[in-house]
Amino acid sequence: MARAKAKKSKVKSTATKPKSPVAVRQFRFSAIDTVSIHFAERKKPEIFRVDDMVEASMITMEGQAKLYFQYRLVSNERKNPDGTDRIFWFFDAKPVGAPDPIDPSLWKPTKTEEMDGFEVLKACSGDFSTKSVTSYDGSGSRYVVELDTTPSYRMRLDLNGKRQFCEGCRVKILKGDVLSVADL
Repeated sequence: MARAKAKKSKVKSTATKPKSPVAVRQFRFSAIDTVSIHFAERKKPEIFRVDDMVEASMITMEGQAKLYFQYRLVSNERKNPDGTDRIFWFFDAKPVGAPDPIDPSLWKPTKTEEMDGFEVLKACSGDFSTKSVTSYDGSGSRYVVELDTTPSYRMRLDLNGKRQFCEGCRVKILKGDVLSVADL
């Protein structure tokens, strides 16, 4: 009687390895952080404190819902020539790295209010409401236009009854979340 040889079948495991959870950074800075901004004309970064930080939800003029953080940054090192605080606004998409037409963006207050004749960028303009991390909740509007010159963008920011005009600064995010500004 011939014995049939049993074939050993090689079965490959089809089990997949569990994926590591992806850490999503909800925000780049907290209210207790200091923010380093490296300006091209300076050797070392300037240090700013987070003076105000709000989580904003906006319905853009295109009808899209958008979440982002607004930071008001005040220099710990320098004042403006007129003695007022040197401030910048930093807008960052939520969560960090989410697709956005122009954010993260850095804005310098300006006395130039000219926005007429420029088309409003509907993807990043509209009414918003804020949930504050550092002060109080509020509401406002943000309107951004693209200019034909440098700086490339101008913004009108209405927040809690106050209006401010700002010019956009080209910003890169470096290692350690240092903001790098090429020109002012």
